[in-house]
Amino acid sequence: MSVYGAFAAAGCLAAVLWLQRHRAALGLGDNAFWGAVWTMVLGATIGAKALFVVLGWEHYARGELRFWADFRVGFVFFGGLVGAALAGAIFARWRGLGFLRGADYCAVAVPLGHAIGRIGCFMRGCCGGHPPHPVQLYEAAGLALIAWSSRVTLTRVELAELPRGSAFCVYLLFYGILRLALDPLRADGRPERLLGLSPQQALALALIAAAAVCSRLWLRATPRPAG
Repeated sequence: MSVYGAFAAAGCLAAVLWLQRHRAALGLGDNAFWGAVWTMVLGATIGAKALFVVLGWEHYARGELRFWADFRVGFVFFGGLVGAALAGAIFARWRGLGFLRGADYCAVAVPLGHAIGRIGCFMRGCCGGHPPHPVQLYEAAGLALIAWSSRVTLTRVELAELPRGSAFCVYLLFYGILRLALDPLRADGRPERLLGLSPQQALALALIAAAAVCSRLWLRATPRPAG
């Protein structure tokens, strides 16, 4: 296994172990927990690959990449996030669970695992920044702070001081801001295409907007948890 693979695996393991530690609070039995995990992994994989194909379709059109033969090449985190959220929502509805409860806990686990994975990017030299910026480490530090902020918010949710979904909104907002700020420092070929923004910056803005919409539509309409 490569150094990058080791960090990526460690990030996934850390996220899953954190969620497993809070399985009772999620209202999941052991089988349901692993069912939810694998459902979201599948959704993340499909979403991340689908968005890469959309953004990089010219590579396939020119024959530089083949979908199945080069499947391991090219995944976009934003697509994975959307795919995992949709898969989690479907699973929650199927099992009669509250989506926002699970989303709040994932708002801690996901940036925690993502931060560890970004260190692997730095070790490998991918997703790099313009010298002298180690942008992977900037993002790892930012993600660690987001995980901490989401955990603090989740604690207030658990104490019924904030409604469910608050930690998830914090994660969406802060990660969108982080990517919007760091993307101009990246040196891995991100052309500015629309109003001076790269596709990733546009997606970051969409994430910030989603956080604002969610906080307005979900949180004000959701009763605070009873405990």
